[in-house]
Amino acid sequence: MLDNHQFNDAEVANILSKWFWCGIFGENYSNTNYVNDIEDVLNYINGRQSMNRTVNAASFNPARLLTMKTRQSAAYKGVMALLYKNGCMDLVSGMIMDVAKSMALVPDIHHIFPEKYCKGKGLPAEKWKSVINKTPLLPASNRMIGGTAPSVYTAKIKKKASIDDIELRKRAESNLIDYETFIADDFDSYFIDRAKKILRLIEKVMGKPVTDKDFPQTIELYGTSLA
Repeated sequence: MLDNHQFNDAEVANILSKWFWCGIFGENYSNTNYVNDIEDVLNYINGRQSMNRTVNAASFNPARLLTMKTRQSAAYKGVMALLYKNGCMDLVSGMIMDVAKSMALVPDIHHIFPEKYCKGKGLPAEKWKSVINKTPLLPASNRMIGGTAPSVYTAKIKKKASIDDIELRKRAESNLIDYETFIADDFDSYFIDRAKKILRLIEKVMGKPVTDKDFPQTIELYGTSLA
């Protein structure tokens, strides 16, 4: 086990963080892996030979983002956790969403391009339903936004919150939203940009590159390379 000194050591924290995120996004769970983790992580931290099986085996395919639609998936929850970690802000109130959670305010998961709007425009459901088009938002903000185009609801936000474009841009970008394509209702450009940003965050916490970003399957699914 770890002693107090090790637990508070920055290098140990980095090892545990990488192991944690590789477990989340590698999505390779079993009782056997749990036992392997205990052995591998403690060996690695204590300078002994370690197979580091969870870290070495972990990989993330860009196609997975399109299949992550509900909170049942650990990887879906992982993306939401990364948004909190990134300091995402409520679009209407400007509250940092991890503060909202600490105040026992249960956030909604908001479709950035709303469901009603996407259906009306005939946008591909596999895209707008995916985690790429979702972000945490306070319930009252979610209700206020409704089902209109981003260009419409962002104008409503600026009026209700008495903020300018600079402030709204800051709030949007904290959610990994490209502001220009967002307010122009350019779903395709916004969607690709946000997918790339999410993948970069996943790469950072896993400490390894996401592969297949420019593979034919990825290009077919997204309509372009994500490299």
